[in-house]
Amino acid sequence: MAMTQPEALAERLKGELKRLYPAALVRVSLEAYPNDDGADLYCYAPKKYADMLLDKLKKAKIQFIKNTKVDADKLRIFMEDMENMSPELKERLTAELGDNQE
Repeated sequence: MAMTQPEALAERLKGELKRLYPAALVRVSLEAYPNDDGADLYCYAPKKYADMLLDKLKKAKIQFIKNTKVDADKLRIFMEDMENMSPELKERLTAELGDNQE
């Protein structure tokens, strides 16, 4: 299945987050949009970096959306403190990160 524009933008934002803070854990979710017309980006980073990263991601989101037909409301960014993650989610995201690096 081809990647939708919101999903592609979320992947670009994911790459931007990894460039800014490589230790951050991130996942893209399409579950909230049954018509494949949006994407959610869940970012997990330490509290002391979260505000700075969220601000930079919001600016990057505006830049990326300028050149597309995607509505800004259809691409949401959620920043969470890495300390509040469940152990299962942390393990799963770390495993996905390890698979992508191989």
